[in-house]
Amino acid sequence: MLNSLTDPLVWDFELFKVIDPSRSNGSLSSVAGTIGYIPPAYTMRVTMAGNVYSFGVILLELLIGRPAVNEGRELAKWVQSHSSQQEQPNNILDLRVSKTSTVATKQMLSALSIAHACINISPGERPKMNTVLRTLTRI
Repeated sequence: MLNSLTDPLVWDFELFKVIDPSRSNGSLSSVAGTIGYIPPAYTMRVTMAGNVYSFGVILLELLIGRPAVNEGRELAKWVQSHSSQQEQPNNILDLRVSKTSTVATKQMLSALSIAHACINISPGERPKMNTVLRTLTRI
């Protein structure tokens, strides 16, 4: 999300989902948007870990230059498969940005590490958003 000065803001991604107002437990009546942002083992419940996963997907889109779903393949799953194959992380970065300088590549790799933590399969292993924000601010 951008403010009026086009400064980026960390935003609650769950606000883009339609919540059933008759329920107080945060259950969803439907989901709006692309399937690529929804975490694995999604249970129709709004969770902080789900927000973190969605944010990680958005960060991946920025770093890799691909949409959340491309040709039927989810970006998060694609990144996870490349990680498990021991591929060099800088090989998946958007070359239009990463090839501009070694500093840009280093910063992108740091952000990629954060994004990878955000899309962890296990919700309990995902970082808290305040940790993500602090880490991104230090890059």
